[in-house]
Order: sequence, then structure tokens, then C-alpha cells
Amino acid sequence: MSSEIRVDEKLVQEIASLARLDLTEDETRVFVSQFKDILDYVSILNEVDTENVSPAYLSSSSKNAPREDVIEVSVPTEEFLANAPESKDDYVLIPRVHIEQ
Repeated sequence: MSSEIRVDEKLVQEIASLARLDLTEDETRVFVSQFKDILDYVSILNEVDTENVSPAYLSSSSKNAPREDVIEVSVPTEEFLANAPESKDDYVLIPRVHIEQ
């Protein structure tokens, strides 16, 4: 079963849009080439014989070691709001969300 992904400028632009990246035409062409190289390299995994390998859901036998909660100094409100697209008073403004039921 072959499920080859066609990597072209349109796909790269869609991915860039999802990542909120503005790519130039030159950057888009570079990414097309790089994505193709990555997918070709990863396709090597399709050739690995996994017939007698049981599935694993953990890559490590290590156990989670949670750390103690420590209160740290946060970014000052003014500095934080300076990076927000829109703000009012001490709040970040976001577009209104309307859910139809």
C-alpha cells in the first residue's frame, strides 16, 4: 500500500498558513525541497521488518518524576500586553467566539 504525499508549493503554503508563517516564494521553494527530502528519508522506515516485534506504547521504562511546584516571578503585565495583537486595560482581546447549536 503506497500513500505517497505530493509535496508542492500549495502544500507548503497550507502548512505555513496553519503555522501562521508568512513565507516568501524563495522560502516556499526551499521548504518544498526540504519536505521532500525529509519524507524520502522517513520512508526508509517502511522497509523495516516489524513482523515479530510487539508494539510498544512507551519508549522508555523511566517513571515520571514530578517536581515540586515553585512560585516564580512572571513577565510584567505591561511587557506581556506589548506582545499581544490587541489589548484593553490589563486584558488581551481576542475575537468573539460564536458557537451555533
